[in-house]
Amino acid sequence: MNDMVPRRYADFAPALHAAAVAATRLSDFGRDDYQEGLARALAAFESDLPEDEASRAKAFAFSLPGLTGRLYSEAGWTNTPACLGDRIVRPVVIAGIPRTGTTALHQILALDPRFQGLESWIIPNPLERPPRDEWPRHPLFQAAAERARAFEAAAPRAVALHRIEPGDVDECLALMMQTFVTNQLPSLLDLPTYDDWYLAQDELTSYQRLADNLRLIGHAEQEKTWLLKNPTHFLRTGTLLEVFPDACVILTQRDPVATLVSLSGMLAAYRGDPAPGSPEARRIGPRQLRVYEQATRHTRAVRARHPERF
Repeated sequence: MNDMVPRRYADFAPALHAAAVAATRLSDFGRDDYQEGLARALAAFESDLPEDEASRAKAFAFSLPGLTGRLYSEAGWTNTPACLGDRIVRPVVIAGIPRTGTTALHQILALDPRFQGLESWIIPNPLERPPRDEWPRHPLFQAAAERARAFEAAAPRAVALHRIEPGDVDECLALMMQTFVTNQLPSLLDLPTYDDWYLAQDELTSYQRLADNLRLIGHAEQEKTWLLKNPTHFLRTGTLLEVFPDACVILTQRDPVATLVSLSGMLAAYRGDPAPGSPEARRIGPRQLRVYEQATRHTRAVRARHPERF
């Protein structure tokens, strides 16, 4: 991967597209609705990140899944066009600040066979979900298992704080990165310039694309109710209900001070534990406070207008 990382952030766009094509052997990125978000992210890399090899490698690795995911989704819709006519009926959506029990609740409810969720191994490469007994032999499942083992070896503290196996249900966040209007990048990298733009967006295109990805992934099990989880839904409940107007939203709660302290510690682990007192470490907490204060105010207003959906 390092051989593919350009020496300048300004050269990332063509290199990322080329790397995505090489990784997937696919070439159709679909509409250009992701170009503004990608451009904003690359501009923030240029202005906010250090110009060193380690920072460039991280930015490249964290950005690439948005493009590889697009390629898999476009191929899936081309190969299974009928899926785009499927209805998504009353999905159950778990939202709330991270570290309020969203993952535990998600995995408990996912044991009910009436639900279907987004399995971790399918999220980076959306495809029509094959029967479960075929997963261990599927090359993409095997690749996901290998990535999980490598990540655990490289970041054991992060895995201890938030462990998801390839076959477990996982959150929508990485799947919704396909538009590059995403909370994923500024959670993993220190990008205040991107944040200023991102927090002013409504993510409508991201949610519309999420709906079409759900139609693709769940095409063979349309009778099952979707069970979704993503703490960032808490920031966009208005858009969520615009795209899924009959959704049932479950809000999880916990003392906000303890929650944000726990969240900041987890994100520090995912960022490689920046040195205590360093500028990056000192900005993690205030950034999460900004995001989830905005999310709380937004969702309170949406809930007041649509109490029956919560």
